[in-house]
Amino acid sequence: MIFKMVNSCPQNVDTIIRYAKFDAPIKFSCPVLQEAFDNAFGGDDLKLQPGTIKNLRLKVAGKFVNLIIVGFDCSVGEKALDVFKKATLKVGALLNEMKSEVIFWDKFTGMYFLEKNEIARQMTSLLPLCDYAFDKYLIKKADYTNKEIHVYADEDISKGLEEGANIAKGIMIARDLVNEPAEVLTPAEMANRVTEFGKEFGFEVEVFDKEACAEMGMNAFLTVGRASVNEPKLIVMRYNGGEGVAKGVIGKGLCYDSGGLHLKPGAGMDSMKGDMAGAGAVIGAMCAIAMNKLPKNVVTVVAACENVIDGKGYRNGDIVHTMAGKSVFVASTDAEGRLTLADAITYMVRKENVDSIIELATLTGSCAGFFSNVCCGVLTTDDALFEELNSKSFLSGEKYARLPVYDEYREFIKSDIADLYNSSTNGAGGICAGLFLDEFKEDKPFIHMDVAGMTFAKTKKDGLAAGGTGFGVKSVYNYIKG
Repeated sequence: MIFKMVNSCPQNVDTIIRYAKFDAPIKFSCPVLQEAFDNAFGGDDLKLQPGTIKNLRLKVAGKFVNLIIVGFDCSVGEKALDVFKKATLKVGALLNEMKSEVIFWDKFTGMYFLEKNEIARQMTSLLPLCDYAFDKYLIKKADYTNKEIHVYADEDISKGLEEGANIAKGIMIARDLVNEPAEVLTPAEMANRVTEFGKEFGFEVEVFDKEACAEMGMNAFLTVGRASVNEPKLIVMRYNGGEGVAKGVIGKGLCYDSGGLHLKPGAGMDSMKGDMAGAGAVIGAMCAIAMNKLPKNVVTVVAACENVIDGKGYRNGDIVHTMAGKSVFVASTDAEGRLTLADAITYMVRKENVDSIIELATLTGSCAGFFSNVCCGVLTTDDALFEELNSKSFLSGEKYARLPVYDEYREFIKSDIADLYNSSTNGAGGICAGLFLDEFKEDKPFIHMDVAGMTFAKTKKDGLAAGGTGFGVKSVYNYIKG
């Protein structure tokens, strides 16, 4: 999908898109389109309710083209952006149904809820997702058309068009990683792909093998991965685009999670290839950050491994020592993510120069069950850092629910024979998982995002494919952009 900024309608257009103010007559930027519309519908007082989409046929310069009109209302404030996003995804689905190839998107007249470059960015970060398909293992591939979208503008919106398209690329990278079978996306393969992304988009990648991790004392991380023939890899990405101290971002990188000896039920096992969706999100975000050359410094870390079953695997009841020096009683081998993340956080705190850390993980069924696929659970003791993240939620469209951090909950992660307990002694699983990770932040402002429930769609909806969603890419990108 290619986006171009233009000041006239291309002669070979086959589809025209117009977002129209719901309580006003429909007007077009190009006289030839206005004349064609008046000839066809003159005298018809067509006014659309907000969010309503009309798909018509219009004769322009002797040939019929598709005309998509979307009713719009800017007076609803921040909700206007949500309406715009939903309508744009529906338009994307229509473009595929009609096999459109050359599209003219008329200018954003009257859309004053955001400045024009931001509207362009939102549009180009969404439309390409409607053409996404993970079909590499199918004989019959998706038959989406190659689209040229010509966007009319009376001011320069090229920056917004390009920025949004690159964000969409980052989301699709995250989706590909989540959708890839675990037999393909091993820790080594993830490291290889990230290395190639770094070369392609412009960020540094350093990969630590099992021996290097052992030298740093990352015993908790290595314990989780020791049963697998696919050895763990610590993947560190660094992007230096500005001045000052870098921000730190961590993504959970369980390339497959069987639950270990605390075996998961068979019904949900097939989706456990996606237990690295937190890693997928931070990798996709890093690619978008580098593509758009944000003037920021960022370090991202992924502790990639597999939690499987073998005679040398760890057991319920074991005590594991972390890189931070704290001991952990293993109540469940299926609470493995927090063990890998504990060492990843300590690595970030002690080995990289960052001023704060946000971390994304498909961590608990507790959050997935409570929040479903509407929002992710967020835990932090730092109000300012939460506000920094949450203030961009309306732009990303990714919603957060802040979890409580009462001291009483910390009692639930204490053990009689170790410093910490890797599950909960009294429920509140999502909260306790976040508080467990909070124990390793040392002096850094820290946010934990439990994205379980948000990263995988079971069915196609609003033009978006089933499978990996890429949730978290926009959150990280907008947080880093500031």
